Amino acid sequence: MPADLGGSDAGIDEVVRARRMLGGCASTALAVNMHLFQVGAGADGWRAPSANEAALRRVATDGIVLGSTGAEAIVAGASSTPTTAERVGDEYVVTGRKYFCSQADAMDVVRVNARDTDTDEILVLAVPRTAPGVEVVETWDTMGMRATASHDVVLEHVRVRAASVAARLPAEAPAWHPAFANTIRWSLTLTSGVHMGIADRALEEAYDDLGRRGSREFRAAALTNAMVGRLEATHFRASAVFGHGLAEVAAPTDPAAGLVTAITMKKEATGAAADVVDGAVALVGGRSYFRKSVRERLARDVRAARHHPPAAPVSHQMIGIHARERHICKGVSER
Repeated sequence: MPADLGGSDAGIDEVVRARRMLGGCASTALAVNMHLFQVGAGADGWRAPSANEAALRRVATDGIVLGSTGAEAIVAGASSTPTTAERVGDEYVVTGRKYFCSQADAMDVVRVNARDTDTDEILVLAVPRTAPGVEVVETWDTMGMRATASHDVVLEHVRVRAASVAARLPAEAPAWHPAFANTIRWSLTLTSGVHMGIADRALEEAYDDLGRRGSREFRAAALTNAMVGRLEATHFRASAVFGHGLAEVAAPTDPAAGLVTAITMKKEATGAAADVVDGAVALVGGRSYFRKSVRERLARDVRAARHHPPAAPVSHQMIGIHARERHICKGVSER
């Protein structure tokens, strides 16, 4: 939150490091991300000419919690949504069903993408949780991240003021629109921080377990040393990728470059984090398979990253588009 609005003016690097510290309780960290990435992107917008002070002041003064349902629009090229927004006077009537709305039970306002039935643009709207026609349907029953409460949100003829439209995205390539690209940059970078926190916790738990009795007492000490060494090297690789990616993401750049850097960081850092968790589980042995083990939860939670869009192969497609334009095509698009 900008200092002028009562915040600490934290940059994306500071916010992401805080996510990493909370990552040992991954569901909490990931749910809070849904609020924070919108505040971060909004703060960037507040510092730009197109200020959105009113929305940020509501967060700062009223303490409202933000939810988000924007994942479906993160593709390489043309995109739309089955959720519609029909203009009626100075309002839009919004109808549709959204999924993966983390912290749905706690949010006060939800960010919704809807297709303008007149223009086919994708509108980004702020919808109050208590608006007539908004319903949270408890569908979240998953392998991991079980406490995020990422339920479905049903919107049935919800009337939203036209003034609440935060952005209009072109249907031919919404993810590359500067405002949306920066929002994705915040979201994916924070997600990387959560998964690095999972890796840190798994490493800590594995070392705490080393002195206890278990199946590894029959394993040769030299083999245990080799497994510890590999685990340390894997964690070093994950931290290096994360640190490099964070430095690149935090540096001033154009929106498309920032988006692609965040996509690359998320893909590689979270993959390396999963390798750390797998190594920690192997070091401890079969006790990690029990539901009462923290490592069992960490091993499930770390898998969520592969489902955060854009996931492979779309992530690779978007990285490739940007690389070709930058190195080969010099601005010629093949989106």
